Amino acid sequence: MALEEIGKVRDYVRLGASVATDDQALKGFKDPQALEFFLVAARCSCFMQAARSLNVKASLLRKKLSRLSSHYGRPLFEHRGNALMLSQAGRHLRSQLLAHRALLALPDAFDTEQTLVRVAVAEPLLHDVLSRALLGFLRQHANVRLDVVRLDGPPGQESVEADVIVWLTDPRTTAPQLSFPVAELSCLAELEYIPHIAKRYSREASRPRSLPELQDYMLVSLHSYAKMPSLAPWNRAVSERRSGVTQVNSYELMRQMIQWSACIGLLPHYVCSLDKTLQPLPELFTGDMQMQVWMAVHGDEAHRQEVVRLVAMVRAAFEEHKEWF
Repeated sequence: MALEEIGKVRDYVRLGASVATDDQALKGFKDPQALEFFLVAARCSCFMQAARSLNVKASLLRKKLSRLSSHYGRPLFEHRGNALMLSQAGRHLRSQLLAHRALLALPDAFDTEQTLVRVAVAEPLLHDVLSRALLGFLRQHANVRLDVVRLDGPPGQESVEADVIVWLTDPRTTAPQLSFPVAELSCLAELEYIPHIAKRYSREASRPRSLPELQDYMLVSLHSYAKMPSLAPWNRAVSERRSGVTQVNSYELMRQMIQWSACIGLLPHYVCSLDKTLQPLPELFTGDMQMQVWMAVHGDEAHRQEVVRLVAMVRAAFEEHKEWF
């Protein structure tokens, strides 16, 4: 069943008595949203998927359908084994609603695309902190149009325009000059960066504890680290290398090289909470190497419900892992 059918149901309820029907059970029913929910649930054969498609809570969907069923006087759905199916009354109601589609004008506004939501996130944060929250967001909002863009550096260093931006930056730098009006600009967390190696490749007695001892190990680093003044001690060690160094653009690939290729790489201090097989090497460098996590929200888009939900999702994810920071 297409969206146009749902749109026609809205006009059916709006027209009321002007549309003749032999089904008098719906006479006086004034909730077009319940009929919309019914048609989507009938199409999906699943209450949860219908709720995701409609961007509503499953409890609201069930409440609306229960009221419609009570008004209609008969159950509209029934379970056969694990399958949700229309009852005889539900099939009759569906056919009655669709029988009048030729009499109803298709509202163009109802058939428009969902407005695109653009999110730009630093890859380490997307991989480590936000991935599970983002998966949950998509599971609950099946009809959202989402564009997720990877950030390789602060937005001031690359051209980016999005509704929500989450990035890593040097704590000593000022807030970047963004190319769009900003409704919200906030620091979400501070991260300490430490060299790490996989425990399987480093016994405690033989772990490197000074820079000269690094000469026997492959170093792996992100290209974007070179743009961060706060990571200068690590960047100097990498740039002085004449051999035994690999630079990549992918944070996930760097993590895999550390885990499976006996490499030493610079990672946020919280990674040991995610992966118990990694061993931090805090003695290698004197002084802290820190980064801050910032979020900006586009001023012209901050009022949109999808953007509000995404901002809440980001904040909730960092709050959930606040013991890491």
